Amino acid sequence: MNHVIHIDEKWFYLNPDKRRFYLLPKEKNPYRAQQTRRFKLKAMFMAIIGKPLYDTNGELLQDGKYVIFPFTIKERAKKSSKNRAAGALVIKALQNVNREVIRDMLLTKVIPEIVSKWPESLPKNVVIQWDNARPHQIPRDEEFIVATTANGFNIQIVFQPTQSPNLNVLDLGLFRSIQSLQYHYFPSNLDELVEKVIESYDTFKPQVNKYIWVTLQRCMIKILKAQGGNKYKISHMNKKKVENLGILPD
Repeated sequence: MNHVIHIDEKWFYLNPDKRRFYLLPKEKNPYRAQQTRRFKLKAMFMAIIGKPLYDTNGELLQDGKYVIFPFTIKERAKKSSKNRAAGALVIKALQNVNREVIRDMLLTKVIPEIVSKWPESLPKNVVIQWDNARPHQIPRDEEFIVATTANGFNIQIVFQPTQSPNLNVLDLGLFRSIQSLQYHYFPSNLDELVEKVIESYDTFKPQVNKYIWVTLQRCMIKILKAQGGNKYKISHMNKKKVENLGILPD
């Protein structure tokens, strides 16, 4: 799996349904006004993650973290408000992430980021795995083919099996890890939400990433035992204890 990279998209909300706060006796409950119950400020992000790489001495060579990109655009404000003047640049979240938007994200951000951070010690044969969402259409145009084969790289995009979210490490646990870190903050606008989600991605520990790739391997074994089905339970491995004993699977 050293040459496999998982990508996926997820919505992150400014104000989720439930939040837990620990307050001092004289502190007031946090309050967040919103237009309606149905309207919740949110933004979609595309995350790119790979398997952490270690040398023969166990030293970390690459943490597997590439980047997380928001689907946002910058526009000029048409009217003045108490928060900004007319003409100021405003970040807005894209609510319709279609096939063209995904292609542009792959071409201008995802592939250049992978190429720039790919370990020099590995062959340049890269496999990008994503799910079978409708906007996920593999581009076949000449510009995209040139981008995936430039600089000696051979970047291929493959689909994971249907109805198998556990075969993507982002769905398997990394999104929950990032989201739990993001919920430590209380952003007040879209700019702060984007900033905190990116910060949460940058700060989650490589050890967490390593453990979830081990869990992915365990899920694959379970699927084989289930004869290709998804009727199985993910067993707990006590990975930290097993790692301290020096017998954590690669």
